[in-house]
Formats: sequence, C-alpha cells, structure tokens
Amino acid sequence: MILSENHPTEKSFKYRCLLNAFLCITALILTTNSDLFAQLHIVPQPVNAVQQKGSFSLKDGATITVDAESQIVGNYLQQYLKDTYQLNVKIKTYDQIPPNAGIQLVSKATDTVKGAYTMSVSPKSIIITGSGPGVFYGVQSLIQLLPGTISKSLAVPACRIADKPRFQWRGLSIDVSRHFFTVDEVKKYIDMMAHYKLDILHWHLTDDEGWRIQIDKYPLLTEIGAKIAYYAKQGKFRKLDNLNDEGRDGFYTKDDIRAVVKYAQDRFITILPEIEMPGHSEAAIFAYPELGCKDSTGEVHRVRMLDPSEYTFTFYENVLTEVMQLFPNQYIHIGGDEAEVTDWLKSPTAVALMKREHFTEPGQVQSYFIKRIEKFLNANGKKLIGWDEILKGGLAPSATVMSWEGEEGGIIAAKMHHKVIMTPLPQMYFDAPQANAVTEPIGWNDPVSWQMVYNYEPQSKQLTPDEAKYILGAQANIWVEKIGTYKHLEYMIYPRLLGIAELTWTPKSEKDIKRFEQSMYANYRLFNLWHLNARIPNADGLKSVITNKNIYSQTITYPLNGTQIRYSFTGKTDTSVVANSFPLLLSSTFKDSLPIRLYITRPPAKPITQIATIKHVNVLQPLANTPHLQPGLGYFAYRTTYNNYPTLDTAKNFVTGAWQAGDFIKPFPGQFNTWVKLNGYLKIDAEGDYLITSDFENSPLILLGNLVIINGNENKYVEPQETILHLQKGIYPISGYYLADATNSEQTLISIKTTDGNSAGTSYLFH
Repeated sequence: MILSENHPTEKSFKYRCLLNAFLCITALILTTNSDLFAQLHIVPQPVNAVQQKGSFSLKDGATITVDAESQIVGNYLQQYLKDTYQLNVKIKTYDQIPPNAGIQLVSKATDTVKGAYTMSVSPKSIIITGSGPGVFYGVQSLIQLLPGTISKSLAVPACRIADKPRFQWRGLSIDVSRHFFTVDEVKKYIDMMAHYKLDILHWHLTDDEGWRIQIDKYPLLTEIGAKIAYYAKQGKFRKLDNLNDEGRDGFYTKDDIRAVVKYAQDRFITILPEIEMPGHSEAAIFAYPELGCKDSTGEVHRVRMLDPSEYTFTFYENVLTEVMQLFPNQYIHIGGDEAEVTDWLKSPTAVALMKREHFTEPGQVQSYFIKRIEKFLNANGKKLIGWDEILKGGLAPSATVMSWEGEEGGIIAAKMHHKVIMTPLPQMYFDAPQANAVTEPIGWNDPVSWQMVYNYEPQSKQLTPDEAKYILGAQANIWVEKIGTYKHLEYMIYPRLLGIAELTWTPKSEKDIKRFEQSMYANYRLFNLWHLNARIPNADGLKSVITNKNIYSQTITYPLNGTQIRYSFTGKTDTSVVANSFPLLLSSTFKDSLPIRLYITRPPAKPITQIATIKHVNVLQPLANTPHLQPGLGYFAYRTTYNNYPTLDTAKNFVTGAWQAGDFIKPFPGQFNTWVKLNGYLKIDAEGDYLITSDFENSPLILLGNLVIINGNENKYVEPQETILHLQKGIYPISGYYLADATNSEQTLISIKTTDGNSAGTSYLFH
C-alpha cells in the first residue's frame, strides 16, 4: 500500500472533469488515430519484437511454402486469407524449403518451450519457424499485422520476433448447458481463441439445465435431459428461474463431438470436457431418476445431487468410458462444485456409506465420491480435474484443482504439490458485466473490466518459487444463464479475451497495461473484419466527482475512429444534442448534483452507455484548535469474518499501530478478513484546490469529517471517482476503512495532490 502525495497534475483543474448544468449536448466525434498502427500491436505481447524498416507485400497469387509438418498450418493460412481478404494464394510443399522462398513456414525446434516460434519479415520474405504449435502461433502474430481492409495486396510491416508462452494452460470455458450453442458457433469460438494463442477450451457439457453429449448406453440423457427447456414449458420440469428466457435445447452427436475435437486440434487447441458430478446433475436425474439422492424423510424437493450408490458409480463409469473415447486429451473435468452435501444426511445410501467408512460429516462423502471417480479415470489413463470444492473432506491423490472461489483453494492445493489452474472470482469470470451494471446486459456478480482481467497474476505471492511451479496457468470462465445468443456471448467475451491471452502468455516482467491498451484498440480493426460483436471501449475522462466548487469540467477522449458520442445531463436520451470537436471539453457552473450520460455508438458494434454524477458538497471549516500531531495515521487492523464497516468496532481480535506512507498491513492468516480502520488528520499548509483519489482496485471508504469523499467498494475501472475540494489552511479530521489483501499491497491507498501541480509540502497525513 503506497501513499502518493505531491504528484503534479497533467492538466490544470479545468481540463480534468466534465460539467454542464443546464444544457444537453450531443456530438458526432470521429477520432483520428493514424499513429495507432505505427508500431507492432500483437496480443499477446511477444517476448521479443522489433519493428524494422519497410514492409512485405502479400499479394494475390503468392505462394506459401511449407514442409510436411507445417502443411496443416499452411492450409489454415491459405483458407484464412481467402475467407477474410478474398486473397487467393498457393501452397507448395518441400522436404526442405528453399531459402529464397517468399513465404516460409518452417518446422524446426526453436526452443525447449512448447509453442515457441520466431518470425522474420523483410521486404523480400516472411519466415516463420517453430515446432508443433509454434508455427501456428507465428501465423497468428502475422495475422495481427495485417490491415483491417480487404485488398489484393496486404502490407506486412518488417519485423523480427522471438516468442514463447509463459504458461502451457491458457484457457477459456464455454457453457452449453444453460443455453445450447451449435457446432458452427463452437467452431467460431475456437477460431477466436486461436487468434490469441489460447490453447485449452473447457467445454461444460452437463448441468442442471441440460445434458448436451450423446451417450449410447443411456439414450434418455439426450432424449430427455437435452430437452429441459421443452419440459419446463410443459410443466414437467421446474421453472428455469435462473435463465433470462425459456432456454435453448439441443445436444451434440458423437460425430459432432469428433468434428469439433478435430477442428480444435487443427488449431492446436485441446478440449477439456466437463461431466458435472455429484451436484449440478438435475438434467441427468430427470432422465434417470434412479440417480437422484433419496430422502428418507419422504420430503419432495428439487433433486440435483447424485446418490452415492453403486448404480450411480456404474452409470457414470459407463458415461465416462464413452466420453474418454471421444476426447484424446489427458484430463477429464468432473465438476465437484456447489455440491449440496447436506442432502446426503437424509439419504439411506449416504448414511450407510458414512457409517461403513466411519465418516463424521457429509463432506467426506464428497471426497469418497471424487476419489472413486479419480481411481476409475486413472485406471483408464486419464487425469481428474475438479473445482476447488474437491479439497473438502480430503483431496484425491492426483487431482488437479481449478480454483474459482478466489485463490485460496489453488494456493492450498499448490502448497500440497497438486497442479492448479487459477480461475478465480471475480477477475476470471466473463459472465459479469464489463462496465457499470446499470448500463450493461444483465450478468452474474459485480462488473469485471478488461483492466481487472489484465492485472491478474496467477502465481500468488503466498507461494514459494517451488510451489508456484504447480500453477499450470489460468483460465477465464463464462456461465450463460443470462446469455441466450452467440452475439451476446461475443459481447461478453471481447475484448476481455485479450487480457487472459496476454496474462497467460507474456512474461510478467513484460506486461504493461498502457502498451496493452493500445494493442487492444488496434485489434478492433480485426474485430470489425471478423464481424465480432465486441464491446467497444469506454470513453476516457468520465468520472463521478465530489466537489465543493461551483464550476467543474472534464475532457473526454475516445481511442477509436468512426465513433459517435452523444451527451445527456438529464438522464434522458431524447434530450441530447450535438458537439463538434474532439477531444471535447465541457464546463459550466452547477448546483447540487448533475447526472451525466454518454451514449457511444460505433457501428456495427452494440452501443454502450456510460454514467457519472457530479455532486456538490459543503466542507466543514478546519479545526480551531491544533492538536499535537505525529506523522502518519493511527490504525486498527481487525481479524474478522465480518464483511461490512459498521460491525467492525465490535470485533475483538485486532492490533493497533501507526500507519506510514508506503506501509502494508499484512492480512491475518487463515480464512479471515483483515479490515483496516484509519483515523487521523489531513494537514493543509496552503489554501487551494486539492485532488483526492485512491488507486485501490476496489476503493477504500474515505471520510473527511463526516463527509464521504471516496465511496468504498467501487472499482476504479468500472466506477472511476475523484474528489476535488477547495480547502483552507488548517487541519481536518480524516478516517477510512479498507479490506487488506495481496492486490492492494502494491496500490496507492490515498493520493492527495494540488490541482495546479504545485507542491503543498512533504506530508499531509497525521495522527
């Protein structure tokens, strides 16, 4: 946690905020960003990339030279150029590719890391070298260097690239159980993953709302279990209350599965199938009621837990046998999450099992269940993956853990020397809105911006270097209860997919969010070319502001051309009018509060809305009597399970001390929250305007006297906020609360600057 004090502002006060008290304004704004493509913009950022002078002209009729191993990649590139640019190129295969060939895809080991490649582009040639998937990844980098317009001659900037992935697990899930997606839609999903070098597709094939994979031995799984939406409409199944519509039914035949697996293999993507158990099994139980957890009390209720009977184990061993024949990869995902284990306490089968095995709580039945399935998979040459709940009751001997309930499960598993894929809430959950939830399509959880995705680090500081080696990588997940169409799915995935791509590929030392942001914007030309319904970026500069001033202004900028921005200060679209310059500065006097809405349109993408509020407040006078002051703020650090401010003072486990700039109050160990309460004074040496902000990803609560100047728990990317106050010389009480965690240890708790850039002293905070 870092305290920032006297940083000069980049612009004077009047250029930093937006205000208009009486008018509603609209604007057609076309940005000019001709310099955006003046440098290489490849996502994920290569380990080493240097642009050189000149370019290679990729023309209609060109020849791609390949060897036997790289021919499949050559065929892929040939088809891509035809489908995307209407460019017809030839393929020529050699045992040894001639050194003077124009476009060369050369199969040759360049590094011991799987997926490494080199690429050299000069005015005379394009040479991509790698082994296995390396050549394919080099082609994806080449594709990102191509223009966003269709032409018979494509200019490729000259460059030299040497690249390799950081992690071998670079994953994305797709849930087809809640809403079914067709084979063609899944293939398009795979194509987009391939463009950004993701290599694992986690295919969630079964759940309460639908069973989507053909199993010959149990035909009712698809005859009935794949038609849950139909049966819900007939009143024969519970209402699908988690869905935002009536659902989409369907399933994949075995031929469908084989076709998708082959399609993914040709793009060097492994498909991880998930067959959910012992919970989330309602569709299977609806088809075969014998599977369901029995209730000895006779109570009739929703059943989505499998009974731990021999019938169930035989059933799922038969199912998994057919699944394993379809998927050649080494892992099978068996779910294991959100199991309602207390249902087993009413099951005669489960109670007898607990008695026989001397179990004392139902979580041990879950462990028994998972271990039996793992033993079966291992005997058939497969490995088990499960969500972090499989830790409960004892982890299966060779299981790999997907950590979704935050990072803790993954950290525990890695310390036990089990392999881990990090998929934590909130950063890795793409079913959450990408911006303020009020303006976005409905989704689960709090908003997750692309910045939050990009900033995530899979190898926690809580792990030693040896323990960190057990982190295979990271994966983004998306659950589709609220996502009924493929276009909606695209909207939720992009551009966040680029963030997961870079954090799993690019070395941690090479990550740079500002550089990534520019590369992400550059890729929107390809999104348009691919007809992706990607969410367009927010405008920059719009913030909610608390101020005691009567004049306020903000400068709004936008990173993409072809964009129309309209403004409203009444909260109504039909009251907006036009401005005609960009960047746009709006300034005016105002009273009380001002709701600001930006309506941003960039065809063919879905329009977006941004909101902010300018709020006028009154600040109390500084204290009349100056107390004796010590540097820093006094603090209480509470070890508690509480998760809100008002209850903290009743917590009994705490430590006290003085907090200085740059201090980090370490979280208490174990499954506890560490809340920090700060108290002290803000000392102002000269009357003037002061900008007060926090760089915490999830904001602290900061009060000046009784006035809230930073609202707690608002994400700085989703609900950016700042306070600008005219303060007199003197001392003001200041206090606050925040939740200490590993992330905010490197972030600025509170930043206090003069708005005109002049220093006001070396320290502001005392106690």
